[in-house]
Amino acid sequence: MSGLPLVLLPGTLCDERLWARVLSFMPDIGEVVTPRYGKGSSMTEVVASLRKELPARFALAGFSLGGLAALELVRQAPESVDRLALICSHAQADTPAGSQARQDQLELARSRGLEALVSEQFVPAGLRASHPGYSESERLIRQMAIDTGLQGFERQTLMAITRRDQHDVLAAFSRPTLLLASAGDALCLPEKPTSADAASPTSRLVWVEGASHYLPLEQPESVAEGLLRWLRQTE
Repeated sequence: MSGLPLVLLPGTLCDERLWARVLSFMPDIGEVVTPRYGKGSSMTEVVASLRKELPARFALAGFSLGGLAALELVRQAPESVDRLALICSHAQADTPAGSQARQDQLELARSRGLEALVSEQFVPAGLRASHPGYSESERLIRQMAIDTGLQGFERQTLMAITRRDQHDVLAAFSRPTLLLASAGDALCLPEKPTSADAASPTSRLVWVEGASHYLPLEQPESVAEGLLRWLRQTE
């Protein structure tokens, strides 16, 4: 193990509960920090605020939006990050079509509520209906969204829209890097983690079967195994 705290960053409309199943397979992991996104109106500002809550040096993993935030954190404070793991995430900037889709989601949330957004878009696109724990996962995703609230979702939407391309950050990062990707992910398509893997000189790309986008909920044991191997990696 690295012996350093493990910082876990959640995805859009998620919080620390996203990681509970994964951590149940990592009982001896040591200190785990699961912060929420705070102040700011851009990816740069939110991550700069987040840095104030974190230890001096740590292992860093992020899911989806959390992976994008993790890369921004590496860009701002590379000396603080001992190793990096991106789960169902990538290094690309948002596209005009992607930004418009996010604005449309925000308008749906404002007009009909976050539960409608989750039920109509997030769950169908991100969770396999055949997943044995589908009902429990769906309830958790909905509850995390409700608890995040509209203001939190607005902030997270701005984070995603204003992010920069971070392939240069990956290329310059020489510490152990893990890319955990879901073979059935309809949101983070295969070319995205593949592109990140090509940019990184130290990455290991691992594909996980039997899941859609919410990999920590659908295949928590596989995520835990990947993270434990990464934490034990020396160089």
